[in-house]
Amino acid sequence: MSDPTATGPAVPPLDADVIVVGGGPVGATTALKLARGGMRVIVLEQREATGLEERATTFHPPTLEMLDDLGLAEPLIERGVRADSYQFRDAKLGKIVDLRFDILSGDTRFPFRLQCEQSVMTRMAIAALDEEPLAEYHPNSRVGTIRRIDGHVEVDVQSGPRRGTIRAAHLVGADGMRSTVREQLGIGFHGHTYPERFLVISTQVPLQEELPDIAYVNYIADPVDWHVLMRNPSGWRILFPAPPSWGSDEDVLAPDNVLRQFRRVLPDRDADAIDWVTLYEVHRKVADRLRDGSTYLVGDAAHVNNPMGGMGMNSGVHDGYLLAEILLRGHAGEEVDADLDRWAERRRAVALDFVGKETEGNWSALRDDDEQRRAAQRAAWEALGADDEARHEFLLTSSMLSSLRG
Repeated sequence: MSDPTATGPAVPPLDADVIVVGGGPVGATTALKLARGGMRVIVLEQREATGLEERATTFHPPTLEMLDDLGLAEPLIERGVRADSYQFRDAKLGKIVDLRFDILSGDTRFPFRLQCEQSVMTRMAIAALDEEPLAEYHPNSRVGTIRRIDGHVEVDVQSGPRRGTIRAAHLVGADGMRSTVREQLGIGFHGHTYPERFLVISTQVPLQEELPDIAYVNYIADPVDWHVLMRNPSGWRILFPAPPSWGSDEDVLAPDNVLRQFRRVLPDRDADAIDWVTLYEVHRKVADRLRDGSTYLVGDAAHVNNPMGGMGMNSGVHDGYLLAEILLRGHAGEEVDADLDRWAERRRAVALDFVGKETEGNWSALRDDDEQRRAAQRAAWEALGADDEARHEFLLTSSMLSSLRG
C-alpha cells in the first residue's frame, strides 16, 4: 500500500548554503564573509592557488574597511606599500598636482591607497577559509552544468575532491570575465574592447630616487607617451599603452621593443633592470543582469573595465561583501528578496555609471591629443591642489567612497 503522506521523491540534502564559483580575491572574500556569518560555503576554483594572477595592485579605503571586518586589513597593510597621495603629471611638464588622502580622515579609517599585489590578499583569504569549519576551498575544480531545481541550485563538478553533483540554496559566480556561471545562465555581457593593449613592465630600480618628486602612484598624461608609475612591495610597475600600430602581441613583447619602452622612463638602464613583462587586453563590459533567482554575479563575471584608477578588483570585492551581508540576513530569517533585487540593480549601476565612467574618464584625459582640452584638464587638476572642498569631493570619488553612498 502506498504512503498517503508521500509527496514525491526525496530531495537530496544540500551540501552547502552557498556555492561560490571562483576563488580569486572576490570569491574568496565573499566566501569568508558568508562563513564567518554562519553559512556553509563551498568554493570551487579552477586554477591552482599558486597560479593566482598578480594584475590588480590597488586597495581603496572602503575595500580596506571591508577587509578589516574580515581580519585581513592589518596583515595586508603590513605587506603592502601605503600611498598617502597620488599625482597627475605631464610627460613633458612634470608634476601637475599631488592629491593627499589625509583630507579623507573624517570619512574613513583608512585615508590612503594601499599598493599590494591582489594575490597576497587572496592567499590570506584562502588561509582564513581553511580555518573556518563552515567553509571548503577546492582548487583544481572545474564546473560543468548548472541547474536550478526545486528552490536549490545543482552544480556538476568535473574535477577535484568535490567531483560529482553538489547542491546549495545559492550560487555566486565570481569566476572572471569568461564566466562559466554567466554563460550557463544565458546572461549577456556587452560593451567593447579598447584598441590599446596594456604593456606592464616590472622593475626593482628605485624610481623614487631616479625621479625624486614622484608619489607612489602617478598618472602621466601625453598624447603619445602617456603611462602610469606605481610602487608595489616587489618594486615599481610601469604601464604603457600598446596601440595596434605596434603590431602583434609577439611584436609588442619583443625584447627590443620592451627595452625601448622601458627607456622612455629610465633612458640609461638596460634590459637586466627589467624583472618581468606582461601584456593584456582591456575591456569595458557589463552583464545584462547580476541576479537570476538564487544565482548572482560578482566581480569580473559581472563587469570589467580598464585599470585606470584601480577600481575593478575593488568594486568586485564590494559586490561580494554587500551581497553576503544580505544573504546572511536571509539566512537569519529575514525576507530579503527585494533587497537582493536592489543589490543587483545598484551594483550594475555602479559598474555602468561610476566605475566605467571614472576609468574611461581617466583613460581619455591621459591620452587626449587636443591641446586646448589638455590645457583645460591641467588647469582643473591644478585647481584641486588649491581648493580643499573640491579636492575632498574628488577624492571621495577616486577612492570609491562615494560609490557606496545612496
